[in-house]
Amino acid sequence: MYAILSHGGRQYRVSAGDRLLVDRLAAEVGSVVALEPVLLTGGDGETGLGRDVDGVRVAATVIAHRRGEKLRIFKYKAKKRYRRAAGYRSDLTELRVHSILAKGAAIPAAGQAAAGDSADTVAATSIATRRASAKAPVAEGESDEANDADAGQNAGETEATAQAAQPAAKGARIKAAPTPAANAKGAGDAAEQKETGDGA
Repeated sequence: MYAILSHGGRQYRVSAGDRLLVDRLAAEVGSVVALEPVLLTGGDGETGLGRDVDGVRVAATVIAHRRGEKLRIFKYKAKKRYRRAAGYRSDLTELRVHSILAKGAAIPAAGQAAAGDSADTVAATSIATRRASAKAPVAEGESDEANDADAGQNAGETEATAQAAQPAAKGARIKAAPTPAANAKGAGDAAEQKETGDGA
């Protein structure tokens, strides 16, 4: 299930486990905040908007307060010796979405939200975990069979990719450059024909 909420003049599409950056909130790190208004909810073949989403809120945990990238502001007027330089960095709050609350539902406590967040983010972090474990060195005493199997699978994928690319090259009719051996052979044949012609 997902929700589209409005906050700070922007709209965000969020679901459980998502992280988002919003304008600085007056909340402590680790606390749970409710974001509203929710403009639309969807997922599972159902869409709610208008009166259907009255009172619906999004519960999110404050992860950190940070600042955005620095923007360089430069103003000038040509031929008037007017130059002004300034910089600006936004104050932001990073949030992790815990759940979409129905009308009248209570905001979860900070401990409950943290436990729910870890459960919600398992699927999102599984890909990163698999990538990290594939790159991790083998510890002493472990067998290399798993690594050998992965290497064989990667080699098979590379070979399949190369075979798939060959028909495309044939279909394109790209003329290959002659090899040096072919050039030498061709030069030898031409010399023989020349000698035969001179002898006749």
